[in-house]
Amino acid sequence: MRSLRVPEARWLFVLAWLVLTPLALAGKPAAAPPTPAVNLFPRAQLRASEFTWSVLLFHPVAPKGDIGAGARKLMASKYPRLNAAPAPGKPRAEAIVQPAPDEELEPIDEELLQYFGRTLNAEERKRLVGARQATLLSFRVLFELRHEVLLDATRFAHQLATEQDAFLWDAETREYFSPRSWKEARLDGWNGGVPFLPAHITFHVYRRSGEDLRVVSLGMAKLGLPDLVVEQVSPSLSQDMGRLANVVAQLLAEGLALSADGTLEVDLAKLKDARLRGQLESRVQKGALRRVKLRALAGRREQGDPDNPLLELDFPGKGDVHARHVAALDALFGQQPDDVVHVAPGDPELEAVTRKALARLVELRPRVEKGLRPPEQLLLKAGFRTDRGGTEFMWLEVTGWEAGKWRGTLANEPESVSSLRVGSRVQVAESEVVDYLYVGPRGEREGGESSLILMRRQGH
Repeated sequence: MRSLRVPEARWLFVLAWLVLTPLALAGKPAAAPPTPAVNLFPRAQLRASEFTWSVLLFHPVAPKGDIGAGARKLMASKYPRLNAAPAPGKPRAEAIVQPAPDEELEPIDEELLQYFGRTLNAEERKRLVGARQATLLSFRVLFELRHEVLLDATRFAHQLATEQDAFLWDAETREYFSPRSWKEARLDGWNGGVPFLPAHITFHVYRRSGEDLRVVSLGMAKLGLPDLVVEQVSPSLSQDMGRLANVVAQLLAEGLALSADGTLEVDLAKLKDARLRGQLESRVQKGALRRVKLRALAGRREQGDPDNPLLELDFPGKGDVHARHVAALDALFGQQPDDVVHVAPGDPELEAVTRKALARLVELRPRVEKGLRPPEQLLLKAGFRTDRGGTEFMWLEVTGWEAGKWRGTLANEPESVSSLRVGSRVQVAESEVVDYLYVGPRGEREGGESSLILMRRQGH
């Protein structure tokens, strides 16, 4: 009897990395830097006393009237907190509205919007590509006013963009929005207090020259907080690592402080945001500790990182970095169970799937050798020897191919292979593959027929 793995729906229907905050998959090749001495994140940099952030309004057609004068009038009538008159001993914010110099505007094309305009529909993308003018909205904020100013500024930018029929570019998260998608993502459900952080930040995920991923947040600067970095993430752990980073971001916004020894006490019980708690509930398993201690290090800056202090999340404990990541995720969320179906050898329907998969992989191999570029993604199902001498079939996310073997990271939690965990680096011979899941350059998906067959047999 063979054990065949039925993946969660995320592997079958949502193959791109998805976390509570969307991950912008940037194919940014860079050599891994040498490992420096450990430097704790400076506690004094955890909260900026004063900071500035910006939004650009892109105009597909020329602005109506004097946009600067109209913006100042709108602020004075509805958003006075954005540009209040100075008063002794009273904190105030400042807002500047001015034309963006044409020479500083980069061309907007379809490829750019594929990564940074994911909230736009096809018609909105078509209109934005033609935008040639922009207006800069710049906000100077004191930390004690961060939540109020962010809400007012987000509303102000939305109203101004709506009146001008303009698109919005969040300079901190590097995302394009229409007034519609800006309201849906940033304003709906938020009327004051600490915002739901996943709506206001994003994460860039990219692979260096090796096979691990680097995860870095963008947008924390809008709250006077450092952006977060996680190094050497196994691709198969990226979804849960995104969840963990979202939790840390939210807790920091809600007041989580650094201990004297540089420790962050990440505790789901202390999470105040009901929306985030609700989204996490389906992932947190019964018996999970729901808390973990992380160490805050000074992040190593790389090209393309946000112009903001970087706080690297470090994972204390035993073993290599992968083992420490798994232990932390287990502590916070618990081990994620996968369904296992026992199938007799020689199943004709599944063997037909295998023949088709092996033929298709001959065609896909050159793309892997060249290097898959997001959103391209390839997962393979292959057999692994169990502790009792049987075979357990699991999915691996492909990171490379060499000398007749596929390399990747395990995408399932093994049931009967004690030497492996989800995210473990594995390699399998071409002949051991029984199925594949492939996402193409435009997001088209194919394969995964064995899982569909098993789900159908289970009555799903």
